[in-house]
Amino acid sequence: MKKIGIMGGTFNPIHNVHLLMAQAAYEQYHLDEIWFMPSKNPPHKEKKEMVSEDHRQRMVKKAIEGIPYFCFSDWEFKREGTTYTCHTLKEIHAQYPDYEIFFILGGDSLMNFDSWHKPEKIMKYSQILAAPRGNMAEEEFMALCKKQGVRFGGEILPVHMEQISISSRQIRSLLKQKRSVLSFCPEKVCRYISLHGLYGAEPLREKKRKTDKELIDNLYATLPPNRLLHTFGVAYTAAALAARYGADVEKAEFAGMLHDHVKYYSGREMIALCDENGVALTPLERTNTALIHGKLGACLAEERYGIEDEEVLSAIRYHTTGRPNMTLLEKIIYIADYIEPRRKIDGKHFSLEEIRKECFCDIDSGLLMILENTIQYLKTTNRQTDKLSFETYEYYREKQKKRRDGK
Repeated sequence: MKKIGIMGGTFNPIHNVHLLMAQAAYEQYHLDEIWFMPSKNPPHKEKKEMVSEDHRQRMVKKAIEGIPYFCFSDWEFKREGTTYTCHTLKEIHAQYPDYEIFFILGGDSLMNFDSWHKPEKIMKYSQILAAPRGNMAEEEFMALCKKQGVRFGGEILPVHMEQISISSRQIRSLLKQKRSVLSFCPEKVCRYISLHGLYGAEPLREKKRKTDKELIDNLYATLPPNRLLHTFGVAYTAAALAARYGADVEKAEFAGMLHDHVKYYSGREMIALCDENGVALTPLERTNTALIHGKLGACLAEERYGIEDEEVLSAIRYHTTGRPNMTLLEKIIYIADYIEPRRKIDGKHFSLEEIRKECFCDIDSGLLMILENTIQYLKTTNRQTDKLSFETYEYYREKQKKRRDGK
């Protein structure tokens, strides 16, 4: 029987005590996995200080990244209305009847357990694991576990761990005072909070270009692992293409690192940020948000990272759609995004292997091969072609025709 720990909460923000509680429960009760399950609309929390679901979800994912038995669960995000733990546990029990469910909570929540919605149902569908919080003495905590267990018809098992007096509320208070919370939250979470100006922190706005290390640290704090690997692959390929065609290698690598730096945002967030920053969107872009991140990426690269080089900004801006008469750097980033080593694309006209070879022999010919594959893919999947993409395709098709005709 699989033993699953449920670590619930608003995680507003997630902090080190959450992770320590989960780790202690995992080790002491030999659990198979811990599911970190942020609440969408909890009944006992102040909503005015709660950041968006998207922000809380990403902070949790970053906090548990790399720990194989810590898993993110969006179970409660999928439900509408007030989020009650007893309903969630009942649903999990129904879907996974062979799982043994352990619900993990802190001593502060245990003290107020009688105010929860149907606590006896929570105990029916799960085994409660409670960890001490604050300055509660061991004897007092054990007595509380016994008292609440008897009261609600079950046994509450203790999680033994060092008591650390910190809460999300205290962390938010420190951030409002512009104080560091690096001692209380994982580094990636701290960087994410700073980058987005959450909880009263000032959002990142740079007047000069960030160093490569600072940029990479920010990418690690925002992009999911697969997107991060893709980014590094694009930067590597862009540098190789720049060396081949006599472009600025460092500039190409830097543009490659930034080309997808906003790709972690949801489509809804991208539209809102474009509207907020005066980035004009076409009707197609508002319905197909995959086309937006180039425009938004160029805008935020200038604002967040102090990028003033228009050549770099335009390469980010057009790396998805392309444009007629592209600069060399624009071509390099557009191509690198398509042919980077981790890409696996089944082209209808040209294979990825053919395109990769051609791009290092004749950049315009390789670019046209990518455009033809892209246009064909959009047609066969009944997707509308962006006007700029089609104009780019027509431009380079005509350019190649003229070359062949010797004009």
